[in-house]
Amino acid sequence: MQRIFQIDGAEIECWLGHDGSRFVLHTPEGALPCSLEPTGVPGGYVLRAGDAVRGLRLAAGPDTTFVHLNGRPHEIGRIDPAQRLASSDGGAADDRILAPMPGVVVLIAVKPGDAVREGQTLLVIESMKLETSLTAPRDGVVAEMPFATGDSFGLKAVLAQLAPEEE
Repeated sequence: MQRIFQIDGAEIECWLGHDGSRFVLHTPEGALPCSLEPTGVPGGYVLRAGDAVRGLRLAAGPDTTFVHLNGRPHEIGRIDPAQRLASSDGGAADDRILAPMPGVVVLIAVKPGDAVREGQTLLVIESMKLETSLTAPRDGVVAEMPFATGDSFGLKAVLAQLAPEEE
């Protein structure tokens, strides 16, 4: 099934197939043989894509997967093309920053009333021993930060809220 993946904010249409002996990732740039093998460490894997071999850590939620690769965290969202077409808002931005998985707040970088820029870190969370920075989806003002450092939260909890944009 074709999917749209949102990788660090950029959308890429692709699909994963199997040619009888291996998995193949089909992207607009072409087909790439690949495999993902567990290392025995929780969340640890070895990714083989073409000739490249890389160690990585994964933490997956229902709509987003966080991948720690080459010393950097990457957020990968999954978008179903049929759901996008059926969406009445056309994919309009949401001012709520939702928890992609259950976890604990490690660091709060802003407070209500602070002006923030798109991509600025709002808070850092930890889930499955993986720290992830959650960032502002747009320039704006922080309206709410309902959790404190050390607080636990559940899947899809609102971790931060920006004030609505003025018309």
